Amino acid sequence: MADRMESVWSGWKLLEIPEGAGGAEARHRQHLITRRRHQLAVLALLWQTHPELIRGEPNVQLSPDITQQWEASLQAGGSGSVVEIRHKVNFLSLGLSRGQRELGWDVVVPAPLRLVRPSASSFTPTSFAGLSLYRDWCRHTDKALQQSAFRTLLQQGNGGKGHRRLEPEMISWGLFLYLVITRDGLLGSKHLNSLPLATATLAMHATKAWLVLHEAVPDDMPGKVPPRSRWLLGVPTLTVLMRHVARFGAPAESASGYQAAKAYTQKAWRHFCRAVGAEEMLLSACQSYAATAFRLHVPEYLVNSSLGKHMGTALTETRWQQLLGGGYVTHAVPGGGAIPDEESTRDTGLAPVAQITAEQHGRDQPLYQARALLKSLHNAFYKRRDQKRLSFGAISGELQNAIADAQRMASIAECLCRWLLFLHQKQKRKQSTLYKYLGVTMPLLQAMGNTPVDQERLAMLVEAYQYVVEQARTEKNRHYRWAVLRSFHAFLVADLGLANVTMEFSGAGASVAHHADANCLSEEEYCLVARHLISQSDSLGEIRHWAFVLGFRAGLRIGEALSIQLDDILLHPRLKETEVILLIRNSVYVGIKSQDSRRQLPLHLLLTNSELEAFKAFVANRHAVARHGRIMLLGEGGDAVAPLRDDRVQAEIHDAMRRLTGDPSLRFHHLRHSLANYLLLSFHSVAVPWAVPAHHAALWKEVAEGPSRSGLYFIAQVMGHASPDVTLRSYLHFTCLLLDHYCHRQPTSVECAERPHAVAQLEPLTQVMGIKPATLRKWKERLGDNPLRWLGKAYPQCKIKDVALHEVVPLPPLPTTLQPERHGLSQLSLEQVEAALDLLSQRELVEVERIFQLRQGEAGRLSACALRVLTARTRRGDSAFRHYRTTAGKLLAPIRGRAPRLPLPHSLAERQIAYAMYRVIWSQWFEQQPKQLRAHLRFFYRFHRATDGHVWVRDLDAGLAFVGWVLSLNPGIGAVIEVTPSARSSHSSKQQLSEWKARLPSHQHKVEWQVKPAGKRYAQALGTGNVTFHVVNQNKRIRSGYPVRYALVVTCIVMAALATGSANASAQAGPVSE
Repeated sequence: MADRMESVWSGWKLLEIPEGAGGAEARHRQHLITRRRHQLAVLALLWQTHPELIRGEPNVQLSPDITQQWEASLQAGGSGSVVEIRHKVNFLSLGLSRGQRELGWDVVVPAPLRLVRPSASSFTPTSFAGLSLYRDWCRHTDKALQQSAFRTLLQQGNGGKGHRRLEPEMISWGLFLYLVITRDGLLGSKHLNSLPLATATLAMHATKAWLVLHEAVPDDMPGKVPPRSRWLLGVPTLTVLMRHVARFGAPAESASGYQAAKAYTQKAWRHFCRAVGAEEMLLSACQSYAATAFRLHVPEYLVNSSLGKHMGTALTETRWQQLLGGGYVTHAVPGGGAIPDEESTRDTGLAPVAQITAEQHGRDQPLYQARALLKSLHNAFYKRRDQKRLSFGAISGELQNAIADAQRMASIAECLCRWLLFLHQKQKRKQSTLYKYLGVTMPLLQAMGNTPVDQERLAMLVEAYQYVVEQARTEKNRHYRWAVLRSFHAFLVADLGLANVTMEFSGAGASVAHHADANCLSEEEYCLVARHLISQSDSLGEIRHWAFVLGFRAGLRIGEALSIQLDDILLHPRLKETEVILLIRNSVYVGIKSQDSRRQLPLHLLLTNSELEAFKAFVANRHAVARHGRIMLLGEGGDAVAPLRDDRVQAEIHDAMRRLTGDPSLRFHHLRHSLANYLLLSFHSVAVPWAVPAHHAALWKEVAEGPSRSGLYFIAQVMGHASPDVTLRSYLHFTCLLLDHYCHRQPTSVECAERPHAVAQLEPLTQVMGIKPATLRKWKERLGDNPLRWLGKAYPQCKIKDVALHEVVPLPPLPTTLQPERHGLSQLSLEQVEAALDLLSQRELVEVERIFQLRQGEAGRLSACALRVLTARTRRGDSAFRHYRTTAGKLLAPIRGRAPRLPLPHSLAERQIAYAMYRVIWSQWFEQQPKQLRAHLRFFYRFHRATDGHVWVRDLDAGLAFVGWVLSLNPGIGAVIEVTPSARSSHSSKQQLSEWKARLPSHQHKVEWQVKPAGKRYAQALGTGNVTFHVVNQNKRIRSGYPVRYALVVTCIVMAALATGSANASAQAGPVSE
């Protein structure tokens, strides 16, 4: 079919495949390639019998049977998904209808498939018949519980022997299981079988009591281990459990494992059914019938979660108790005592990877360079028919060169290259295998970005694995991807010492660790962290604050927050009451996680009123500084077209959250989880027992009137998920609160009977408890409306952990002392200083001071010092400026008291080095060694020659000290020192050069030495020299020293402005002191 493509009629509308640069464009291109392959399959089917349809011949006649056969053939595809079948049938239908309309074809057009077939309903005649049987059985059981015969069996048993024996302990636990299923909605088989093991975790706080299921992984549990879950007990169920523990002890003390607990549960259920005199109903049947009853009044996804389908992971017990009781709690370090297994200790045979941070290692290359490197490897491993396979040495050389290049790129790129080299050299994988494995794992670069690969960020790596698996379209491909990722993680375990997590495939998703990364931040903790971040004096304090706010209030990922452009914010600046819409979409530098991540967020609903006003002011300030709308919202200057690195922003956020709560596992992504959970709890009007966002209730009034499925879709849209299933499966951590709300807190029960008070609920169990109803009423009068305190009086032998009795340690105070309203020039970053200099010629000085929070008069001093520094001359002439170079097309501004504009370095990689230099100068040298800093800047100011691009060294000691200082500011800076020996010196040229080298003891590896012919102009004993700095940039052949000199010139301007302000302040204070 491919060789006849030119003869295909244009009416078939074959898709054209555009060229994708990477990121979302590449994924969209791959999606179009798949669609086009489906279209060609349809045309190939038509070509077998009617090629005239492909060529577009007029007046073609077809019998209806032919089109029916085609449609049946397309729908009978065994390996095709429902979506693929829909695409093929719709392509056939549209093509035939167009030919019928334009070419006069006599053909019966098949009906297009509009919707994918929905899932089958849970309500069937069989399920309703079982529901009727279940209700009759429950009525009979409830009556039997009031009979004296059952109470006698519960107290003493029947004294029988063998299989006729009924044990009181088994009947008691069977009664507990009956209440668990029918009253509290715990329906999963593994949940019920694990209840004996969970009795040791019984705890309470205020009016809530709970058990924690599956906290530890039983060794003898078959199949997949459910994640950690928490179950809140109702009053009758808690009563029976406390009675059982007080009389017979906790079953967890006798049950040795899951199988023993399962046998205990099955035996107890049989004894209970015989004790109530009802026909024995299988435990599985009772669970199924109870699920149907719950579905009538409880949301479907909660019932499925209770059955064990798409379960969310509950918070750890320590974090849960901390949220309930408040205060500071020291959490255990995750994985701190893990013992490496056999696979984690094997050697990869490769050179050890350098465990160095991004700043020290110099990972300064952008992500698109890492993608280009992996893409070039992928193309190199692809074998075409007219090419021979690469030799073993050639593949090794390609991978070793790639590893050397990847050391300056994202960590995940280097790990992938090292893994491929390990597969090639140690496991002797074929070239085709390397090609396939690399194609599967390349999306990890998109998911991880510049995030380092280490134990602390293992949860983010796990999430990246799940993202790669979820992109597969078929079940077979998901299994294959999971096997490849498991091999990659095994290599990381051996190479980097990461934890060897349990990795298994399950359904449409993948489970990596036993418990998902579940955590949440309360509203109180959020406010404290936000107050701490906004009070930071450095230039990134406000950026970190708004990234944190958008993460918690709008659910943004860290990459999405940092890549927001000003054009992505839709608001009317002149209207006070205006909607504020945030667009999350692709940009040139950062791609969104998936196509479904594209979304519009109503910030006027998600933010509080005070936060919204502050955000509008922040956006207005950024617009005032920015040169165009593609500038980053969370950037430092007016020309910040590239986003900031994740580590520069989220490291301080992580540190603040962890110091405040004591939980070392908290990270930025948990802010998304917090928003998803609080939106869902507010959607169902659930009362949360700790501080939560109060404005979500008003949000739901704007979005949806009452509980409906549209609310779940709104939450999924805010999160950027394809459907609510993803949100409910991966982000829901408070299922216990939702089930408690529907089973225990609603005014009506699940069977539409009016829910009585706790006293009325316990009265049918008074004979079981051995307590009179009057005693319950007295306890209510004396102890208040708290049934848990009543039961503590009734069963003092049952030890239950009361979280409310624990001493609350106050949250540690974070340094949130508000800084002065005006920070000053010394707190600005290089980008902000450049934006301020550019804005001085466009706005009033007072407005510039307001935008950049400068002190009074600093804008005027900055303008005057910039004019003085940039127009300082080395000699007479129009092009003799000391710090400013005039070239063709670049002229001085008109002489009206304004300084010429000093342009930024063009290369983004070179700008990063200049920004890093400036940060080091002001954060370290200005605060710790200001005198030495001023000496170095005076030397640069005096001997810098912008026209020649170098710094003249006349004083050897001061000059080499200055060179060493500049080289120490950043590892990406090098220098070329050109020595001009003095012919008037008693030392030879060689001796003078040796003396120069000897007086520069450090940073010798960054310096290149050159010697010019001896001169007679200067009489220095060791001659003079010129220093030309340059930055490391592999993307350019010509070395550039302008970024280094640019940062130093701007530093001189700011330092001069500060010195002028200090001198003025001293002059004003002088007469007063006298």
